[in-house]
Amino acid sequence: MQRFFILVAVCLLSGCLTAPPKEAAKPTLMPRAQSYRDLTHLPVPTGKIFVSVYNIQDETGQFKPYPASNFSTAVPQSATAMLVTALKDSRWFIPLERQGLQNLLNERKIIRAAQENGTVGVNNRMPLQSLTAANIMVEGSIIGYESNVKSGGAGARYFGIGADTQYQ
Repeated sequence: MQRFFILVAVCLLSGCLTAPPKEAAKPTLMPRAQSYRDLTHLPVPTGKIFVSVYNIQDETGQFKPYPASNFSTAVPQSATAMLVTALKDSRWFIPLERQGLQNLLNERKIIRAAQENGTVGVNNRMPLQSLTAANIMVEGSIIGYESNVKSGGAGARYFGIGADTQYQ
């Protein structure tokens, strides 16, 4: 009888076991896309174009779990910086980052007011130069995102316990 209870206990407890986690592949840098190579291999222009880049917002509302965080956006929040880098790498454009333009204008007002009152510091006594005007203005939003993650695994999950894996 005691053997029967041990056998039943072993069978019941074996259902709580999960497969050992698979070792994740080492992280690698994503290779540059063909469009980036096309952009950087354009012929050299006769003159560069000034382009102002305003804020590129994420309007997808997509969130994706990451191992180190519980709540993270699926789309990178640095789209403006990525666009400025791509424009600069093309050698066709001189990007004028305008994402923080309102803060810059406020600071310039403070400096001008201090210059008029005579209370300006030694480093701000020179008159302010005007801002560079742009030939093109870029502003936009990210409105779509599709994930390439599929889930799967072995066995069944009960109350959130079980074996599963996410594949890319």
